Amino acid sequence: MAQTNLHLPVIQNWDCHNCGGCCREHLIEITAEEKRRIERQNWTAADGISMARPVIQKIGRNRFRLAHQDDGACVFLDERGLCRIHAKHGEPSKPLACKVYPYAVHPAGPQKLAVSLRFSCPSVVQNLGPSVASQTAAIGHLSCEIVAGKHRDHAPPIIHDSQPHGVQQATWPDFHRFLKTLDGCVADDSVVLVVRLMRILAWLELVEQSQFQTIRGAKLEDYLSLVTNAATQAQPDNDLPIHQPNRMARVMFRLIAAQYARHDTETLVRGGVITRLALLSAALRFTTGIGRIPSLNESASVSRVFGSADDTDGVHPIGGVRFSDLEMPYGGRRSDIDDLLTRYYRVKIQGLHFCGPAQFETSLLDGFRGLALMYPIIMWLARLRAARRGAEAVNLADVQASLATADHNYGYSPALGTRSALRRVTLLSRMKQLTSLLSWYSQ
Repeated sequence: MAQTNLHLPVIQNWDCHNCGGCCREHLIEITAEEKRRIERQNWTAADGISMARPVIQKIGRNRFRLAHQDDGACVFLDERGLCRIHAKHGEPSKPLACKVYPYAVHPAGPQKLAVSLRFSCPSVVQNLGPSVASQTAAIGHLSCEIVAGKHRDHAPPIIHDSQPHGVQQATWPDFHRFLKTLDGCVADDSVVLVVRLMRILAWLELVEQSQFQTIRGAKLEDYLSLVTNAATQAQPDNDLPIHQPNRMARVMFRLIAAQYARHDTETLVRGGVITRLALLSAALRFTTGIGRIPSLNESASVSRVFGSADDTDGVHPIGGVRFSDLEMPYGGRRSDIDDLLTRYYRVKIQGLHFCGPAQFETSLLDGFRGLALMYPIIMWLARLRAARRGAEAVNLADVQASLATADHNYGYSPALGTRSALRRVTLLSRMKQLTSLLSWYSQ
């Protein structure tokens, strides 16, 4: 196989800080070869492994995953929060899924791969550790293991598929011209982030009205310069009009936000009928938006690093937070919050982690609209954390925790990849309510 080139997010740092969250929050599926390798390791009670249950569970025909302890942790997680496989046999002996996290690798052209990161990892959110660029060799080895001789040249994600123009496809070089323009618009800190996102959505509407059979190369660069300049002139500064989203938009938004906030773990899976009934009840309350917001199943890593969203320390009145409590300004337009979310958006764009195979095969336009929707989702969840501790404004930790919570599901939750879920994002855009959600929850 020819050498594969990696495109890395140069603005991101990362290293593992042993919070143990990923070993408690993910169901790790393994290959048949990994199953055989683990079985050959001959784990016993002397290694701290309980003999009361197998270390591997069968989940379907020729499908297996690592078992979990009673508290939901991976069977190989020790009391210090470290991996027993790693400690006894070294990192190469771990399942590939464990070695790769939080990296995400996506096709980016002939013999090219783009690398992104999952912000469900608190160390990624906080930008801790050495630069990703300094880890090129290690990431390259991982990428080769992911590809494992099966590399093939994928076509780039489509640009859009709208009437009357139909499917609009670009070559990889031209697709990267779109990515470079998106990245540059997000990086432009002359205005607050929410304005940058609204500018992008504005020029993407112009892109949706265009065909690209003959607009290529230098012509495409000129075209992108024209549409982005038009969007900048339409919204030149931070004097952003605030419009409350309409009732239908708020219903759709709450349902999407609830799915992003949902955190399914091994412990939850074991809950049975009672747990499913509780989830149904919560879904009905999110639909109506009336009364108190149900408690959310928060991730272990978020609670450990940023504190629990339900830990009010007696500050907030008994009875919890109401949906209506989150519809007032919470001071979200701050430079430190913008810096965090700017990094998030740029890593997703540079790593091709928002469309195509990384995001349920969505087009560039639909993929970015879904990515833009992450802003109000994250800020809504941050408001919820602030309200639960009795605060009237969000802080950076609220947004960091909410970003880690929401990105856990971004591109990975099957429920968010259903036709109905993707349709909600499209409808919000067509109803001109996506921009209303952005401005409303940026306050």
